[in-house]
Amino acid sequence: MQPRADHQQGPAPDVTLHLLDEAGVLFNAGTHQLYSLNTTATYVWCCLEEGFGFARIEQGLEQTFGFDPDAAKAHLGTILRQWQDLGLLRQTTGGSLGGPATSDTVTLRLLDTAFRLQASPGDLLSDLTPLVEHLVTAEISDALTIQITADRDGFILQGPDGAIERCQRRDQLAPLVKISLVRFALRHSRAAYAIHAAGVTLGERCLLLPGASGSGKSTLTAALVMAGCGLLGDDTIVLAHDTLAARQMPFAICLKPGAWRLLRKQLPQLARQPIHNRPDGKRVRYLLPAETAPRIAPDVQTPVEWIVFPRRIRQSPAELVPLSRAEALARLLRECCPLDTLDPEKIAQLVQWIATISCFELRFNGLDAAVERLRLLAP
Repeated sequence: MQPRADHQQGPAPDVTLHLLDEAGVLFNAGTHQLYSLNTTATYVWCCLEEGFGFARIEQGLEQTFGFDPDAAKAHLGTILRQWQDLGLLRQTTGGSLGGPATSDTVTLRLLDTAFRLQASPGDLLSDLTPLVEHLVTAEISDALTIQITADRDGFILQGPDGAIERCQRRDQLAPLVKISLVRFALRHSRAAYAIHAAGVTLGERCLLLPGASGSGKSTLTAALVMAGCGLLGDDTIVLAHDTLAARQMPFAICLKPGAWRLLRKQLPQLARQPIHNRPDGKRVRYLLPAETAPRIAPDVQTPVEWIVFPRRIRQSPAELVPLSRAEALARLLRECCPLDTLDPEKIAQLVQWIATISCFELRFNGLDAAVERLRLLAP
């Protein structure tokens, strides 16, 4: 990035400079990260705090530190790019994509963690709807900050730990944000396990649908939610530490092209949703449950009553095939990520937990018949 006279940047609001000897230390209060600066970087930061333009800063580097004009411009550009990648800067006048850069913020809650999602330009947040709409909550003072910024090379996402992730296109941003939110929420949660599974409520109990990617979890979840079930999550379900009850991860349902075709009659509005591109190269659309769909409060833990492994078979009638609990536990562990060390005590807890749960394999072809069969599980 080369500085331009019409592209001035300033320190981000949460970042403060602390002078130490002839250099300085930056502290980002939003991420609790410290960054050491050498003498020239400290000088540049002080100039930005004073609101100096790039031309004036370059002139100062020439006069104070002996840079020639080309070296001063290149050095300033390198420093600004590094700080931008670390989320230490905000746009103060004309943004790098042209026109003024404005920012916007929304507070989200996922599991036990609150996040402050900051986007500049602010209209980037519109790309994250409906993905995070069910996570939105009131402002929380100690929320972890995730910053999204745009530059000439694409988009930068800086996590609460200061780590940087990038994507080139705007349609890649929402999946990247979801990955970051899930990673940090799981890291800070008081949960025992993260299961690669969908989950819905039947009455006041959880129907858990574990399975690998491509097993039809999300498509089946969308159909169940349309039929009146409450959404706990379509991809990851967390089991509480003490009770192993299901905790929700209520992102919008993520649907791949195969699901678009299967659901086009029931959900014609799905075709109007924007297409996003995940890091694995898959194209997806996000489906937010209807306003009339049941909503589960964030703190509610839902006991698991049924574990059903979906298996789509062409021309197969919808059939629930009972599984032994030993077989079901073995399958479940293949889709399970312990959030702490797995030991004999935890295995004993899982064995005791699954001993009261009804376990099946769902063999199906048509969605309607599968939904009807699953809904008959609840008395």
